[in-house]
Amino acid sequence: MTDIWSSIFLVSIFLLLALLIFHQYRIIKKMKFESDNTVNRDYKMLNLLMEHSPDVIFSVDQNFNYLAFNNSHFKTMKNSYGVKIELGKNILDYMRVKDDDDNAKKDIQRALNGESFSIIRTYGDEDHKRSHFEATYTPIKVDETVRGAAVFVRDVTEQHLSNLNIQRSERKYKLLFHYNFLGTLIMKDGVINDANDKAESFLGMETHELVGNTLSDLFQIQSDATVEDQIKEFFTTYIHPSGEKLYFVIREQTVFDFKENHQTVFIENVTSKYKAEQELIKVNLQRQVLIESAKSYIFSINTDFKIETFNTKFKELLEEQLNVQLSPNMNLKSFDHVKHLNFYIEQIQIAIETKKLHEVEYEISNNLILQSAISPLLDKENNVSGVAVYSIDITEEITQRREINLLNTSLEQKVRERTSELEEQRLKLDLAMNAAKIAAWSYIEGVGFEWDDKFSEVLGFVHGIEYANFNNIIDIVLDEDKKRVLDIVSQIRNKKIEEFDLTVKIDHPEKGEQYIQLYGRSSNNDRYEMYGVSWNITEQKNSEFELEKAKEEAEKSNQAKSMFLANMSHEIRSPLNAIIGFSNILFKKSETLQLSDEYLEQLKYIYLNGEYLSELINNLLDLSKIDAGKLSVYLEDIDIRDLINMVVKIHEVTANERSIKIHLHIDEKIPEKVLLDSTKSRQILTNLLSNAIKFSKKDTSIFVDIVRSEEQILIQVKDQGIGIPKDKLNLIFDSFEQGDNSVTRKFGGTGLGLAITKKLASMMKGRVEVYSEENIGTTFSVYLPLNVNQSKIAHQSNVAKEEQDYNFNFDVLVVEDNKMNQMMMSALLNQLKVNIAIANNGEEAINMIQKKSFDLILMDLHMPILGGIDATKIIRFELGLLDVPIVALTADTYWDKRFDAFSAGMNDYLTKPLSRPSLIHILDKYLLDNENKEMKYLDPIKHKEIIKELKEITITKSQNDNEKLRRLRSLRHLLQDYDTGFVEYIDFVTSAIANNKEIEIF
Repeated sequence: MTDIWSSIFLVSIFLLLALLIFHQYRIIKKMKFESDNTVNRDYKMLNLLMEHSPDVIFSVDQNFNYLAFNNSHFKTMKNSYGVKIELGKNILDYMRVKDDDDNAKKDIQRALNGESFSIIRTYGDEDHKRSHFEATYTPIKVDETVRGAAVFVRDVTEQHLSNLNIQRSERKYKLLFHYNFLGTLIMKDGVINDANDKAESFLGMETHELVGNTLSDLFQIQSDATVEDQIKEFFTTYIHPSGEKLYFVIREQTVFDFKENHQTVFIENVTSKYKAEQELIKVNLQRQVLIESAKSYIFSINTDFKIETFNTKFKELLEEQLNVQLSPNMNLKSFDHVKHLNFYIEQIQIAIETKKLHEVEYEISNNLILQSAISPLLDKENNVSGVAVYSIDITEEITQRREINLLNTSLEQKVRERTSELEEQRLKLDLAMNAAKIAAWSYIEGVGFEWDDKFSEVLGFVHGIEYANFNNIIDIVLDEDKKRVLDIVSQIRNKKIEEFDLTVKIDHPEKGEQYIQLYGRSSNNDRYEMYGVSWNITEQKNSEFELEKAKEEAEKSNQAKSMFLANMSHEIRSPLNAIIGFSNILFKKSETLQLSDEYLEQLKYIYLNGEYLSELINNLLDLSKIDAGKLSVYLEDIDIRDLINMVVKIHEVTANERSIKIHLHIDEKIPEKVLLDSTKSRQILTNLLSNAIKFSKKDTSIFVDIVRSEEQILIQVKDQGIGIPKDKLNLIFDSFEQGDNSVTRKFGGTGLGLAITKKLASMMKGRVEVYSEENIGTTFSVYLPLNVNQSKIAHQSNVAKEEQDYNFNFDVLVVEDNKMNQMMMSALLNQLKVNIAIANNGEEAINMIQKKSFDLILMDLHMPILGGIDATKIIRFELGLLDVPIVALTADTYWDKRFDAFSAGMNDYLTKPLSRPSLIHILDKYLLDNENKEMKYLDPIKHKEIIKELKEITITKSQNDNEKLRRLRSLRHLLQDYDTGFVEYIDFVTSAIANNKEIEIF
């Protein structure tokens, strides 16, 4: 304020001086002039006042020439334009920068036009400082005529810049307030009085709706909100009017000024961040579960070698192998004195430096060799943030590799030895082939067929033109075999056959009709080559025909015997049933009648001999059924304890009559339910107990033990009877045989009981053993397979699938000759909503398949006209249908039939009686699962060597069990990706060998 009043005062003085000057001028003009001393004095006084003024003061005439100016104006012009002004000079000449001269001219002209006004302008040279000036223009009048203009100028640059800064600040504030990414609320005394656009968007309310509310009205303020330096911050949830749940971070800050306090509340929408964090937590938990469930040893470190993550297997590895206690953030280098860890420290350093993954193998101990993948962890800028190490146990693989290397070394030595042996054996082979009359032949691509002299002799040719003529050789083949021979020759020439074994009949020039065996096998060289042999097998064939004829006659005789025994047993049973029944009735009536002891004894003999005759007939009938192959095994789910207790209870009556006590013990490890043929199991125990009672002495004991022996049930019956001589132990299981003839005379019996027992046990895949000492006793041991009811397990695993609805989207062909089975399958598949077609035999099935495609074929094995296995071979090999799954459906449960089915190209095997869960399992596997994955079919022709080896492993005696198990494991690995039942077959054989079970498949 003081500066303003000073400026006004100076302006007033200036104006007063200006008026005085013009007044003096007028007086001088009128009075000419007064004394020079008076003028000089007045001029000096005016000049003194102008020079001491801090503001710019100057005046110009009507031509813009300087009349007067003070020192401040002189300095200002010099600072702004770099010029030195002079009186009488034109002011506009000094200001020719941009539009400065035009603006000055306009303003001065306004004053010259008689206008008094103030205005702010910017003046100055580009090379000098341009400043803002507030100028007040006043016209100088003489006798009411404007003679010039007086200008008073103040530098207002700082004030002007301050105003601009204030305006910019206001604009920035508005931009920050309304366009901030944070929602902002302005509050006073805890009440909202303004909100920006982002706050309206976050909260779904307009400013007028928010005004007047408090934070408590909008949010749930947590009691644990942090307060620091007048800033309160808390996390809260907010339900948007649209129903969406949002997550906010609220920061409230109090701002103090001189008059009142304001609160500014910032709202940060962290919904996406919060959800991402929750998802990250979930992902981290899943990652940790995966790490823990992995079979690998896993850990990771940062670039400071501090361990960040690890799984339990890695922790246990350090503790058990290296005696190192692992903890999070532990520095791996702190254990660099540990040899094994130091190795990994070096490998990790390599990964950090190269930024590349690499693998290493390292032997921790003799029992543990690891294969480790060292992987650097790179961020977005391709900088290493850490290293992850994944290790797996390859001890077994390395051990096998070392063994293979040793075997290779040994094999090379053996090859060298065998090479020399082969040269020697080649000579022997030539001699042997000549002696055995075996001929050799070959076919080489580009050369053709060749054969030796012996080949011509076998075919009856003499040396000469006929010997070299291939067509003459074909001519001597009988018409019935000629097509097969020509087909084989064509396949050889077209390189489409690897091996063949063929028997043909020829018209020998001298011997007439002869049988010739031809065998050939191709070699895996760069070009196609096949080598073969040939020999005359006429004598062998004739012997086979005679043996076959004798076998057929023996079978007919045996069948006739069995039929005779069966018919006679049936005819004898009817009268025998009357004899036993009526004698029992008479014996019961005799208890109320007073009859003589002689009569009672004779009646008792009739009854007992009837029972004995009935047992004899039963044994003869069972034996005939077994020999005729008409007695089959029917496995069912039985309570073994109830069965054993029942048989023992029945025989206790007979034993008590002879003062013999039966002691029964059943192992607790025996399952309550097992799969056995109850009738045959009962008959086995009945035969053993009957024998034990028959041959035991009075006042002795019989011990019956039922125990679990590995995966078998052991039924053991031990008596204290007469025993069996050692030289007779091998005879007691033959039909109609006992220890010796004296036994038959003394104890009776047919000698069939033990023979039947052994055959029944063998039918159930079991065996019978005997141990005996004369006059001490005999122990019979029967081993039967221990099987649980797998159908129950299958049922439990398929409970949810049992009611599967297939919506008639699939076509299934059932090939079955039995009408009842056809009806049953039709009803069952219709109930499951599966389209069904029925063929009565394999021939009908092939005709139907050629007309329509099916999703699944259920094939019976035993059918008239064309059986299931032969039909499958035609479908696979002749029709070339490899994609359609074929499943055997048969009552034949034996593994030899399963093997034949799989060898023909069947995929799976179902046994009768068919269970619903088993069928549903097959339907799901081949109808539903087959839609989502490609089934890999096992071609029996391409893999015939594997199939052949599988059969040889089962029957060979040249390999020990360990060699068989090792090879079976390799074959299973080869076949596990194929849809074939051979995998189940391998598991069966492996289990049998591992448990030392006798395998009788082929």
